[in-house]
Amino acid sequence: MNRFWALLNHYLLIALTLAFSCGILAHHFFPLSPQSALIPSTLLLCSALFSYRKNKKQQTMPLLLLAVASLGYLHTANVSSQSLLETNIYSRITQEEDAVLTGTLYSMPQFDGEKSTVIIKSHSLRLQQEKLFSSVHGLVRLRLKGTWPESLQPGDDLVIRSILARPYRFGNPGGFDYPAFLAAKNIRIVGKIVSTAHIQRLIRERSWVHSVRYLPERIRLLIRDKIDNIFPPQEAGIYRALLIGDRSGVDKESQDAFKASGVMHILAISGLHLSLVASSLFLVFYWLARRSRYLMLHCSCKKLALLATIPPLCGYALLAGAQTPVLRSLIMVLIFILAFCAQRQRSPFTTLSFAALLILILNPFSLLTVSFQLSFTAVAALILILPKLSSLVQQKEATDKNRVQRIFSYTTRLVTAALLVSITATMGTAPLLLHSFNLISTVGPVANLLLEPMLCLWSLPLGLMSIVFLFLDPQYSEWLLQAGGIAITAAISLTTFFAEQDFSTLWLPTPSIGLIILYYLALSLCFSYLPPKKTIPLFFFVCILFFLPPRSFFDHYSSQSELTFLDVGQGSSTLILFPGGKKILIDGGGSSSPKFNVGESVIAPYLWHSGITRLDSIVITHPDADHCNGIPFLLKRFHPTTLWINGDSKHNQEYADLLDLARDLNIQLKVPENNEVIMASQGVALYNVGNPFLDKNDRYYSDSTLGSNAKSLILRFAEEGQKFSCLFPGDINHKIEQLLIQKGKLLQTSILLAPHHGSKTSNSPMFLDAINPEKIVVSAGRFRPSLFPSPQLRSYCKENNISLLNTSQHGAITIRGSLERDTAVKIINNFRTLDLGQ
Repeated sequence: MNRFWALLNHYLLIALTLAFSCGILAHHFFPLSPQSALIPSTLLLCSALFSYRKNKKQQTMPLLLLAVASLGYLHTANVSSQSLLETNIYSRITQEEDAVLTGTLYSMPQFDGEKSTVIIKSHSLRLQQEKLFSSVHGLVRLRLKGTWPESLQPGDDLVIRSILARPYRFGNPGGFDYPAFLAAKNIRIVGKIVSTAHIQRLIRERSWVHSVRYLPERIRLLIRDKIDNIFPPQEAGIYRALLIGDRSGVDKESQDAFKASGVMHILAISGLHLSLVASSLFLVFYWLARRSRYLMLHCSCKKLALLATIPPLCGYALLAGAQTPVLRSLIMVLIFILAFCAQRQRSPFTTLSFAALLILILNPFSLLTVSFQLSFTAVAALILILPKLSSLVQQKEATDKNRVQRIFSYTTRLVTAALLVSITATMGTAPLLLHSFNLISTVGPVANLLLEPMLCLWSLPLGLMSIVFLFLDPQYSEWLLQAGGIAITAAISLTTFFAEQDFSTLWLPTPSIGLIILYYLALSLCFSYLPPKKTIPLFFFVCILFFLPPRSFFDHYSSQSELTFLDVGQGSSTLILFPGGKKILIDGGGSSSPKFNVGESVIAPYLWHSGITRLDSIVITHPDADHCNGIPFLLKRFHPTTLWINGDSKHNQEYADLLDLARDLNIQLKVPENNEVIMASQGVALYNVGNPFLDKNDRYYSDSTLGSNAKSLILRFAEEGQKFSCLFPGDINHKIEQLLIQKGKLLQTSILLAPHHGSKTSNSPMFLDAINPEKIVVSAGRFRPSLFPSPQLRSYCKENNISLLNTSQHGAITIRGSLERDTAVKIINNFRTLDLGQ
């Protein structure tokens, strides 16, 4: 134990950083007010100081770590509480509001080809029902369809009419936490601008300090426009990301190709980019310093050159947007420079810890971002194997080799070292990549070996040189950009080639936090002093658990059924788990855009979070986009054996493409007959009730006035004995509801998924009386709450004492039933997002 405390004392800064991080995590899971955390923090800190004064070494260290953890908790609580101040715009906007906002354009406008995104530093606010402006502060993220007015630049004061709201996340476990992502950037309010006519510039006198503050963002804007004018959109988006850290122009196809190739990190300006800039600047300044006899005699040219690199490095960090990877790299480089000049070089882990601690003090929410986690974990993994890597590259050459052999041997060692760096970074970040993206690239090491020299040693240096000549010789600057664009074009072709290979990516379920911790413990043991015969088998066993999670085995022995109504916005998607492990998805559509697919971004993450990598079947009740626009991605990643459809194959081109994709993937297309069982297991069945409108012998079959909604499959899920049942009527309307009752269909169920998202064109009282449900679930978005569910449905549920559950309010709704229990229905763990500061 004494040895353990001595080790902590030796690496004190590392231990303190980890303790501070634990305090931040504790606040994330168990949030309290700053006042509640102040007293424990003070007591722990005083106890640590008292123990230190009494020279009680064994007690001082644990008390100090607890005190630092409590300070991390207190600091996070204090930062979080700032959003609740009356003057913070977050406190003023509690629901969607039409408002007039004044503020300063905080950063360079971003444009993704369809809409512009800007950050506004707010000054004052007037809501629609108010007559006067009130002072506020805080950052606001606004979107505008189309391009941002060229006359409005960073630093300009603006008055904007916009629709403001708090950021929203889909309420499904495992989904992307958009509010937390923005909170890490100190943004807690989002909004949209309807028209450029709602933006006006305010003419105000500003100091030179204000102009200097926003000068880097104006230069970024100038560089962006220069790149956009020279290159096609695809190449321009890549070069903008590489040079100024603006990834808004990278199209979805290029993003997917870079991810599949394992080289997405190249488009995020980080340590590699900053190291190249620092090395180039050092060589230039060192060469210049050695030209002066006075400096050579009176100064250390190396130290002088290193100090001279600091201002331009800081300037480049500002041009790159000062994002977390950039700040981490900048802090590490600055610490290295200052330590070298002061002759106080320490462990690289100490440098890394100091950089992390400084960033967390500036913004504790950074700890929860993927960027922070990946950047620091990758560097830590590289530091861990640095001695082995150095011995590989620096081993001595045999003296009996000729020159060609020596060159070949040296080149081989460099290539091997580069591959080791890439493999090590992948090993260090793999669990975090799986936890956030469920994706691992198998071609990453090879792709990095080819693409990093092209982009980082060719395109990036030429791009940086073009910035220098942008004001000196614009024509030469343009020529340099065009020369760098050659490698950009080649990189796009290479990533596309790698991404098209069937073996290029592995899609795996989301690992648990416990499994991630176990992985890093096993990886650390592999590089410890323990014998490899003991550590390597343990490491491989842990890796197997990522491919075969324990839950997948337990599901086969489950005796209960489970229904989960997912929050997909204005759409519908329901996952049914049968006893014995069978899985079926009913519909998979919802909110979508060119860069956002509900199947990829909402439904699939929930399935992976639940440990699901394969679906037995998928049902599309009808081919409207809000029920099927996410299905293509699910077909590719979850490989169902059967796709059940209603038989309407000529709805639109997108739906026709979906059916063609299913055929290409050898997925069987089936149209269910009336009362046909779609899936059954252990006394539980899902069957097709039968829609009269789909019956060719029915007089309503050719009635085109009823629309596509009327053609929905009507499904019924029921356990043996009808203890637990649910009806899925798609988007049928009043006419079809009436026909179902007239034909005497078995409709009575304990749970009803409200037809057509609870609208007034469906859910007639007669239909609801026939079903007689205990609970009604509405799958709808949050932007039209007065329509979905309709006031009529709300009143009916209230009058008949029926529970009305809405995915836009409750998030994912999970209902379980079991043949072995008297209580057949139980609602568990309704997912919801807490407001910041709660």
